[in-house]
Amino acid sequence: MAFVTYILLSTLLAGLRGQFHPEVMGLTATTAFVVVLLEILGLKFGTYVLSISNDSQLLDLVAYSGYKFVGVIVTLVVSETLNRGAGTGGWAGWTVFTYTFMANALFLLRSLKYVLLPDSSSATPAGSGMHTVARSQRNRRTQFLFIYSYVVQFVFMWILSRQDGGSPATAATAATAAQAQVAGAAAKVVGS
Repeated sequence: MAFVTYILLSTLLAGLRGQFHPEVMGLTATTAFVVVLLEILGLKFGTYVLSISNDSQLLDLVAYSGYKFVGVIVTLVVSETLNRGAGTGGWAGWTVFTYTFMANALFLLRSLKYVLLPDSSSATPAGSGMHTVARSQRNRRTQFLFIYSYVVQFVFMWILSRQDGGSPATAATAATAAQAQVAGAAAKVVGS
């Protein structure tokens, strides 16, 4: 839901700024899909390298990956409202971005802790599949969890929330150039 809302909101904001052209929706959707795909692949690779055997399914990881879109949506809406269409830059955009990023990172840190760091203090039943891990392995898992929750999420949320409030003239120039290319191609076809 948040994935689709992000795509529609980004293209709506581009249209309100006068920068909409049909490629914006496809580019936004592709960027969001690549971010989610890279995040899931990175998380699966990290669990493989750290020998984390968990019962989490692919859809669980997709759900964890989708939480960042809520923060990005809030950032886009609030910053566009407070900056009067000037994009996500400025004090309002960065303040809201920082808050939503920290909230998302803390949520992921606390939620994924149970997946990546099994509790070794309590006795586990024989059939639970949970086992204790060595202190060094636990430290590596903690470092991976921190890097995933803070560093990776910061980069991906920043990529998704980049919205420039560029001038409508730039969009008009790009649209005019695209129309000229289409007209030139049509003239070649008609002339043939």
